[in-house]
Amino acid sequence: MTVKQKIIEKINSIEDERILEEIYSLISAEKNFDAIYKFSPSELLKVNEGIEDADNGKYYSQKESEKLVAKWLQEKSVGL
Repeated sequence: MTVKQKIIEKINSIEDERILEEIYSLISAEKNFDAIYKFSPSELLKVNEGIEDADNGKYYSQKESEKLVAKWLQEKSVGL
């Protein structure tokens, strides 16, 4: 049995409409993979700046990034 046949068989056994809608959403997105995103000049500049920073060792570790994001979220949630 091919992968495609296994997928079809599995989908045919699903009764939950929400799950089917999610599956449909995922497989419908496939057609968008052919589109090539073109960066605007300002986006390209920022991407190149990020690459240059990384090449020069100017980046945060995963743990440092998580701490920064947590701090930012905490600051933004004050007063909500």
